[in-house]
Amino acid sequence: MKLVILTKRTLAHGFGGVEAYVHEVARTAVELGHDVIVLASAHPAGTPAERVDGYTIEYLGGTEPGVYSAAFWRQSALAVTRHAPYDLLYSTNLAGYGAAAADVPRPHVAWCTGRTLAHLRSEWHDRAGLRAVAAYPKAALALIYYGWLERRLHRRLDGLVAEDIVTFAALRRGRCPVRLVHTGVDTGRFAADAARRAEIRTALGIPPEADVVMLAATLNRQKGIAVGVEAFRRLAAARPRLHLIVVGDGPERARLAAVARDQEGGPRVRFVGVVAARDMPRYYAAADIFLYPTFRAEGLPRAIVEAMSTGLAVIATNRGGIRTAVRHGETGVLLARPSTELLTAATAALLDDGAGRRELGRRAAAVVREHFDLGDTVAALLGTVAARGTPERGRA
Repeated sequence: MKLVILTKRTLAHGFGGVEAYVHEVARTAVELGHDVIVLASAHPAGTPAERVDGYTIEYLGGTEPGVYSAAFWRQSALAVTRHAPYDLLYSTNLAGYGAAAADVPRPHVAWCTGRTLAHLRSEWHDRAGLRAVAAYPKAALALIYYGWLERRLHRRLDGLVAEDIVTFAALRRGRCPVRLVHTGVDTGRFAADAARRAEIRTALGIPPEADVVMLAATLNRQKGIAVGVEAFRRLAAARPRLHLIVVGDGPERARLAAVARDQEGGPRVRFVGVVAARDMPRYYAAADIFLYPTFRAEGLPRAIVEAMSTGLAVIATNRGGIRTAVRHGETGVLLARPSTELLTAATAALLDDGAGRRELGRRAAAVVREHFDLGDTVAALLGTVAARGTPERGRA
């Protein structure tokens, strides 16, 4: 089949959950024998097109890199029409709004990672200082506008794909034609690996016998990275074997790195910055516990599923669709809120119970292999969504 994927951002624009998802779906669809074209906003360096892992990416001229705009929606509709006929147009979040409004050839199905208006609260958590607080009304108005576009888009689609049980239920209540298809990960790549574990620990100067906790996300206030850093500080004095790895970049990185340097256990904190997608399995393999104390109304963060696939015990806030994968006491630990006290206590409990921690990780990896394997989820997406257009329910 011919698959056209329409998205605002690719890995050329930065590394995040949507960017990684688009790449993995496209790459896996090619491996399954399909023809794949990705359409995206302009490349930051002006590249018009490129070939990546067997699929083609076309960057839309006249648009701003990584940004929704009238120009993006206009140019994307023209590009989609140019590539017709196709078997499926698959867009991410609001990327397909222009194509849907222009009534391009069908079927058109969109991937939905959450409801836009749920981020009104998330945006508030990103506000620090008077200037940032004063800018909140403008951000809120933008979200309200995008929420309006979202409702218009959903009415014009042949179907929606939700990645988590909370978004799926919300869309069903809104009478949208939606299917639940989890965001898959390559379980062969994201797996426990003793050689990788030793390699990255040596590179970072972490002893083989150390206990390692890990954070991986955009380093902003929404993601709760500061909560994780503070929890480490509270544990570090009494636990000289404890180390922290922080993967990612963002507006909070410089501040948090400075805080970490001046706190208890500072030399045992590594801020490694942005890590290429191909190298992420090594960092998960080096860790023992994965922390995700987010304030954000998440869908199902890809990093959580990758950590679970690697066999890590995960401690995460019960926000958005995270409980789709992290089942409290079974495949991880869910916190009622992103509290330093709660995170510190949960992390200490897992550090003190090595057998229990390893069992959580084992069950987490088994759940990912059964329900979140990349090949299975992409095959389900293409095999049933493309064939039926508006299926009501997918695999749980």
